[in-house]
Amino acid sequence: MTDNNKRYKLPSLTSLLLSSLLCGPAAMADSSVWKAEKDGKYIYLGGTVHVLSKDDYPLPEEYEQAYQKSEAVFFEVGIKKMKDPETAEALMPLLMAEEGETLDKVLKPETMEALEAFTKERGLPMAVINGFNPSGVYLVLMSMELMAMGMTDSGVDEFYDTKAREDKKTLGQMETIEEQMAFFSTIGEGNPDQLIMYTLRDLADMPKMMKDMKDAWRSGDRAKYRELLLEPFVKDYPKAYEALLVERNNNWMPKIEALFETPEIELVLVGALHMIGKDGLLQQLEKKGYTVEPFDGEDLVTPE
Repeated sequence: MTDNNKRYKLPSLTSLLLSSLLCGPAAMADSSVWKAEKDGKYIYLGGTVHVLSKDDYPLPEEYEQAYQKSEAVFFEVGIKKMKDPETAEALMPLLMAEEGETLDKVLKPETMEALEAFTKERGLPMAVINGFNPSGVYLVLMSMELMAMGMTDSGVDEFYDTKAREDKKTLGQMETIEEQMAFFSTIGEGNPDQLIMYTLRDLADMPKMMKDMKDAWRSGDRAKYRELLLEPFVKDYPKAYEALLVERNNNWMPKIEALFETPEIELVLVGALHMIGKDGLLQQLEKKGYTVEPFDGEDLVTPE
């Protein structure tokens, strides 16, 4: 990175990745966790909020109940490796602009003007981010805004990664960090101006959106969650939706199905935008003949 980058504290790689989609559980019938079953074999799936504030703890109790019943926990990626400084150093080039393609070279003047106005308001010199590619700027600005709101790295994923290590449970992942970053680096390809302008729009609404999102999470309001996150994502970022959700979900399905054949009971914790909608993991499992029901401790909640 440049000297300018070193003088200003930028978010960690963990923050960039875990805040990127603002994913949280879109529960149905007051549960954030599901039980999928077929032929007497079952696993648990929990939608996660990747970044939280201290006030968001304790988590909804169904997480802990499913965790206690599970012998192995699977995440999107290896959480511990993601926090390794060497990993950040190795992956940061994916967020940086190629030579001759800095922001001022690839964005329209009106987009640069809007971006400069935003960074000036935040006290962030443009020189700090001008060397990032548009995908990198999206991730950096989104993460910095979350940090300013008191949202830390310690979301559901990191909380249970730490707990599972302490309890010596088996850990697994759906993809490598390198694979995940390769997907994220494609955000905005073909239309960087749209990405930046939509990002600035979303940042202006971030405090209210985060409050509404967490309210929907705790109340189990699935319809509200679709309205807040999934539908705008499909509408505004159709290519990113295909790359970040559809393609990754399709890649994960064989791994998830394989869990039903193990002797252990597993808990799969991934961002809940991966769970819901026609391309979500829950509907994909149902289409393959699995029974999927919201889970609330010993008893299953009846879907509304």
